[in-house]
Amino acid sequence: MGTAVTVSELVEPSGVTVSSRPPADEIPRTRQALVAKWEKSLADAGLKLPEGWEKMSTDQIRTEYMSQELANAGPPPTGAALDPDFGGPDD
Repeated sequence: MGTAVTVSELVEPSGVTVSSRPPADEIPRTRQALVAKWEKSLADAGLKLPEGWEKMSTDQIRTEYMSQELANAGPPPTGAALDPDFGGPDD
């Protein structure tokens, strides 16, 4: 017969996590609002709504909108952009 033991530690959050994704409460819930936000997001990238977008489901539009928002945010920072004072592994 075995015994299982669970140990957990209460840890205070140490900082703020920054994400390029909009908070869930800022993602439009209606199709009309999603299309408007997606159209603006595409325009920011110099693009237009694709042909046939009217036939897309609301979920497909939501996915495309979120993908465009991530693309507009650019790649995540690396190297010196993350820690300009870091001199290398021996620092």
